Amino acid sequence: MSNQQTDLHMHSTASDGGYTPAELMRKCKDVGLQYVSLTDHDTVSGIKEAQETAIELGMTFIPGIELSTKFKGKGVHILGYGIDVDDVDFLSMLTQQQMQREKRLEVILTKLKACDIDLEKKDVLQFVDGRSIGRPHIAKALVKRGFVSDVAEAFDLYLAEGKPAYVGKEKEMTVKEAIDWIHRTGGVAIVAHPGHYGLDESIIDWVKNDSLDGIEIYHRDHLEKEQQKYRVIQKDIEQALNKSLVITGGSDFHHEDYGRTIEPLGQTRIDNAYAIQLIKWLEKKR
Repeated sequence: MSNQQTDLHMHSTASDGGYTPAELMRKCKDVGLQYVSLTDHDTVSGIKEAQETAIELGMTFIPGIELSTKFKGKGVHILGYGIDVDDVDFLSMLTQQQMQREKRLEVILTKLKACDIDLEKKDVLQFVDGRSIGRPHIAKALVKRGFVSDVAEAFDLYLAEGKPAYVGKEKEMTVKEAIDWIHRTGGVAIVAHPGHYGLDESIIDWVKNDSLDGIEIYHRDHLEKEQQKYRVIQKDIEQALNKSLVITGGSDFHHEDYGRTIEPLGQTRIDNAYAIQLIKWLEKKR
């Protein structure tokens, strides 16, 4: 049996994924995964359902989240693993994040109207099961109303960064704030898919000054060349700071036909040793 049965990055209908947390865990089981984490955007509302289902199916589940931050004008995502999903202050902060997402939706709809696209809030909300409204929900509404042919086209024409209806959140937390929140709840903080940002030189600063714990080296958008680059960065940081980093990876799965990268669940998976290393780190923090 392969030791590559781990996926530590995926999304459910609690944020912008296409399957409920329970459905997603059953799909994980069907494709042979053993170590899994649900990392919805700015919400932990799907964690308990996912965890209960994963345990029933005999999988090892690690609670997770993907926090949205802003750094030098760019959106940067920080993954948190092993977080306390019942921490009252943490949940209050996430509620504020959801409110920002709702405000952003209104602005995006206004920008779409300027593009002669009359999309209404109710068109979008029918695709939102949780409270975390994301661009994929808007994209699905655009498809249903016939403004675009598929989700990918919605992003390419309107919703991706730099396109006419793109809107960042009004006040996004900093990288340091996200790391601090994750640590406060007993979790481990990892920079998600660093290949998306072009900020490689900042990773060592986040580790040195902000106590970042690790790097998501393995991601569906990281080709072997990028994986090798981040392994070198990992080793350089570890040698420079005399500190071990946590290495993670996963598919960033939303749905088979979501977004600009179409990939079935289970195609991007990593060695179980990375999940075991992460679990050991979390045990040390308790």
